[in-house]
Amino acid sequence: MTLPQMRPTCQDPLVKHVTYRLQPAQIRRQWIFSALFLAQGAYLLYRGSLVPVDVRTAAAMAFGVLLIVGGLLQVRGAFSSVSFDEREIWWTGALGSRKRFAWADITNVEVGKNRNRPDSGDVVRVTHREHGDSKLPAVIGMPGAWRDPDFETKAADVIATWRAATAMSELAA
Repeated sequence: MTLPQMRPTCQDPLVKHVTYRLQPAQIRRQWIFSALFLAQGAYLLYRGSLVPVDVRTAAAMAFGVLLIVGGLLQVRGAFSSVSFDEREIWWTGALGSRKRFAWADITNVEVGKNRNRPDSGDVVRVTHREHGDSKLPAVIGMPGAWRDPDFETKAADVIATWRAATAMSELAA
């Protein structure tokens, strides 16, 4: 009988910080969609370059450019991550944005739906005192086959670390 593997949490005294990335199935999804977007975009640009430019061709080429940009964003999203320790949380999103917030500046951390639909994936929302709501990019509970089996554990760890950090800052004040 083997014991279940325990993932390191920020509450573990031996761990200074924790980093979460997308689950392998989610990364495969990012790569599949990026390949499809890039191929379709390249095809539209290629086909558009072969015929005289009219309104329809220009629209197709513009759509091709949007597909290529979307494909590149999907690739970038495959490398997104969320890291945190007992003092702060930081992450890199799909658009290359980097955010870093101290736990003391965060007013709420909660799990919610990505959109107001029952089949929508779960996300972890962080509410900053000045910057408002942000969704964590690599802690995503997608529906179906791409669901991260550790989503609940990851989300609970982020929330527990926030609560512990805010409790410690209140005791220090």
